[in-house]
Amino acid sequence: MLRYIVERLLWLIPTLLAMALVTFIVMHATPGSPLDPQSPNANSLPPELQKNLAEHYGLDKPLYVQFGRFIWNAIRLDFGFSYMFKSRTVMEILSNTFPVSLQLGVMAFIFAVVGGVTLGVLAAMRQNTWLDYLCVSIATLGVSLPNFIIGILFIVIFSLKLGWFPVTGFDTPRHWVLPTLALGLGQLAVIARYTRSSVLDTIRADYVRTARAKGLGCSMASFWGL
Repeated sequence: MLRYIVERLLWLIPTLLAMALVTFIVMHATPGSPLDPQSPNANSLPPELQKNLAEHYGLDKPLYVQFGRFIWNAIRLDFGFSYMFKSRTVMEILSNTFPVSLQLGVMAFIFAVVGGVTLGVLAAMRQNTWLDYLCVSIATLGVSLPNFIIGILFIVIFSLKLGWFPVTGFDTPRHWVLPTLALGLGQLAVIARYTRSSVLDTIRADYVRTARAKGLGCSMASFWGL
């Protein structure tokens, strides 16, 4: 197991390098340049200024030198200044927003695992009943609808119509509910479907039939006690 994990981690390095190389080539092959805007409302920079900026950012160097410089800066977590916020570096923005993203991701993961396993087990233990159909319907909706569509629906229904949760902010637990549900519902649906299939396969296994033939009860407590 440890060897498998190490091999997967080692394969991550060439995979990231290949992704970076493809992105780098596509960006250079795309028409246009930030040093010479082509939009109608943009003011073209003088050639002298374009040359100075190209030298400052290393854009006058060969492509392989630019790529090597990009990789080296990425290893040092130096991604330069933001295009949107000119006076702030990318790492400053990430350091301010990463804790919120991490908290939201952890809450969505917990919601997806707990909710998915619960729905999957309930659907399997009550197969072909209204509870099974309800769980399957929730799982189907979670897989079919993208996160941003679910988020918009939640805002319209639970924030604008019912007024149960605020639309913006991340300060109190009431602010966390809708983002967590919208982000975790898709994974919850996947986990629920896999759990339902696994539990059904286990219930229909030969050793379960044998246990039932010997008089063991088929309640959920007995099932998990096997």
